[in-house]
Amino acid sequence: MFYTQNRNRLDDLLTEMNVAFNDNFFLNRKKDNLIKYNTETDDSGVTLTMEVPGYNNNLIDVIVEGKTLVVEGKSNSGNLDGFKEKFSLGDKFDGENVEALIVDGLLTVSVPYVESVKPRKIKVKVG
Repeated sequence: MFYTQNRNRLDDLLTEMNVAFNDNFFLNRKKDNLIKYNTETDDSGVTLTMEVPGYNNNLIDVIVEGKTLVVEGKSNSGNLDGFKEKFSLGDKFDGENVEALIVDGLLTVSVPYVESVKPRKIKVKVG
């Protein structure tokens, strides 16, 4: 399960509500800069997509620090203010194999499950 860090009480309530309905990320709100994102899960892990118009691969950092995933948009001399979002990685995620891709202002971060969590198909034998 992912958790953001340093949020207020309203965000904590939203977190609890979202965790009850979804075992991925939860609504991430900032007062001045709302970064819109979506998550999807499948058998391989979680895919995070973030709308980051105006940012390119030189202005975005995706970092895994221990059990924390950090997505940071660096400000530049233009009109980009910058942002920094942190997500805590649970034990079921493989922080060593995170991948990130940015295309046309859409950042996609793939966070795979550890092998022990991934579903595996069991071959049925004929007796």
